[in-house]
Amino acid sequence: MLLRVVLFGIILFFNQSLFAQTTDLLISEYGEGSSGNSKYIEIYNGTGASVNLANYRLCRISNGGSWCEATYTFTAGSLADGATLVVANNAGDVPLADEYDAGFCSWNGDDAVSLQKFSGSWNLLDVIGTDGADPGTGWDVAGTTNGTQDHVLTRKAAICSPNTNWAASSGTNATNSEWVVSSYTTGSANAGHTSSCASCTPDAEPTTNSSSISFSNIGCNSIDISWTNGNGSNRIVVASTSPISGTPSDQTNYNANAAFGSGDNIAAGEFVVYNSNGNNFTVTGLNTTTTYYFAVFEYNGVAANCTENYLTASPLTGDEITTTCTNAEITGILVDACGGNEGIDEFFSFTNGTSSMNLNDFSVDFPNGETFCNSGCGARTWVTNPTYVAQLNTDASCPGLFVEANPIPANANVVVFTGSNPSYNFDFTGLCGTGPFYAVFANNTNTGGRFGNHDGDCTEYRTLTVDFGGGYTDDVTYQRCSLSNTDGDYVGFDAPGNATYGNDGCTPTALLPIELIEFNAKQQGGSNLLNWSTSSEINNDYFTIEKSENATLFEVLDFVNGAGNSHVQLNYQLMDHTPYLTTYYRLKQTDFDGQFSYSEIIAIHRNTKSDFYYHHHSLVVNTSGWSNYLVSVYSVQGQLIKQLHMNGDAQISAPLHLKNGIYLMTLQSDDGDLIAKKIVVTE
Repeated sequence: MLLRVVLFGIILFFNQSLFAQTTDLLISEYGEGSSGNSKYIEIYNGTGASVNLANYRLCRISNGGSWCEATYTFTAGSLADGATLVVANNAGDVPLADEYDAGFCSWNGDDAVSLQKFSGSWNLLDVIGTDGADPGTGWDVAGTTNGTQDHVLTRKAAICSPNTNWAASSGTNATNSEWVVSSYTTGSANAGHTSSCASCTPDAEPTTNSSSISFSNIGCNSIDISWTNGNGSNRIVVASTSPISGTPSDQTNYNANAAFGSGDNIAAGEFVVYNSNGNNFTVTGLNTTTTYYFAVFEYNGVAANCTENYLTASPLTGDEITTTCTNAEITGILVDACGGNEGIDEFFSFTNGTSSMNLNDFSVDFPNGETFCNSGCGARTWVTNPTYVAQLNTDASCPGLFVEANPIPANANVVVFTGSNPSYNFDFTGLCGTGPFYAVFANNTNTGGRFGNHDGDCTEYRTLTVDFGGGYTDDVTYQRCSLSNTDGDYVGFDAPGNATYGNDGCTPTALLPIELIEFNAKQQGGSNLLNWSTSSEINNDYFTIEKSENATLFEVLDFVNGAGNSHVQLNYQLMDHTPYLTTYYRLKQTDFDGQFSYSEIIAIHRNTKSDFYYHHHSLVVNTSGWSNYLVSVYSVQGQLIKQLHMNGDAQISAPLHLKNGIYLMTLQSDDGDLIAKKIVVTE
């Protein structure tokens, strides 16, 4: 292999620290000639030490493709300091190239070539051109149109680092470009590379590590980190999902990115998330419920890739686990518009999750079949309306109650208006002190409703589906027959999607509903037991439990006092001792001011056909509505032979080995219901 030693020009500088030793291998020359085979690329090592080429490769893409469509692995084992290596097309005009590959060296001016380095994975190190774009004929370089076609690009002597930013590398003129453009000539690849990058001496190593690492504002995707600095002039923080095992290398500047996974590596999977002289920052881009490990390395040296000297012994370490992300949740829908313009005077509300939400990721499927989003929905997009927001705040007499923002912060309350310019001036006075509420407007002027008002058919349901981005969605369904068929009808929803129905005269409280976690009924003996739970209550005076035999005409069963205001889970029970064969129930919740709302209607069918029998040495019990019961087995003389405590509202089987004969068995529920029968065993 022919390795050419680089000739260094003797250049005097007032501040030698302006130039550093070359940080890594870089592309020092590129050739693309008019002949179809006149292609070559030159790699330069000015790092101050021999480099193992097994950690590097060349990549090529064609006509706007993606890295890498073709790769080239160097045959040489290493590249000495100050040397270059040329790879060329063996059918071309570079007779003294070090290595040849006609298949790889077959690019044209509108193709792209890169140098990659392996550090746990293959990463871009230096580029000619970009992926995902086709310039047509060639890329402009240093002000030369189509500079990558029929030209030679030579890296300037003062360039000491590779560059993955082709726009910055190519520049717009001869001064700000990293390249000198010249006409392609035979043999131009044989001259080697001249560099003015100076040799460096590391600064003294720090002697005291950082201490006292702490974590705060621990979220599902981010953590705030702080510590007490050691005596280094700077420090890096490294993060990983495993304990940190790597150490940084002296005379190396690590590019940091607070978004986990985006910064440089010091080892596979160990990313630099901070590089500065401070003592706190926020790391982002984390996964939910995941443990992250951190290490803080002190270092001295301010000349990048030149004077850095890291203290690697016993660095400060710590770990923290992210919280569980919560999804955004739909909280209410104003179904029947106030003012008569259904399509533009309706709204729905939601509480954002533990991540901020960009409106470009926000998509809504309304019950009327239309979808609104910022990409792929045509003109049905999201817009702002500062004039209407100001009017809402004026009418409520509390400035700042409603705001507009993008992205919408985590855990924010949001109101999505179905019209771009609602015609009804809602009075949200009752919400003062509970904001801010973030307003979003659908780009819609059609007065046709988005939802669906009252319908007497109790099988008629409507569903609203929202995609909040990031894989988070929510959908809620409401029953149209539970609406009152009056302007201002709204439906509130708890986190599981249980609906409550109300109408407060167009002063919407759907934004702050009673959070009903569950409402169910089960048979207990000859009675029905009703259970319901709330996770929060606001101004809740009392509940009315209503029952019906036909789901249309309801009567009052009883009243249960509410908690007024509560932010903890509360559980309620009521027994109906005189149920119908099929009984329908609903909850009516009434506020202190007389406003009320209804829950969904639930039904329970009373089944008294509990039974049991003996088969194949087992007792088989069929029950409906009995959760706990006692089975007793007696001889015909009345002697108790065996008792079994069983539970389960279904068919239950239990081993019971009886000799042939006649027995009396009883099945008794906790409520005293009793079934007795004679059993003849002949097995």
